[in-house]
Amino acid sequence: MLNNFFKNIKSSVKQLPNLQSFISAKSALYFGLAAYWGLILFGTFFNI
Repeated sequence: MLNNFFKNIKSSVKQLPNLQSFISAKSALYFGLAAYWGLILFGTFFNI
């Protein structure tokens, strides 16, 4: 049973994207969150 589990884990790890695209996705996520919170703060201070 554990042998099948380790096979599934190895195949799942191979399907993960490479590290460069992960860093790019992480940067895009942070930029999106910063823009979202910036819009919220802008609307709060200017009463939009």
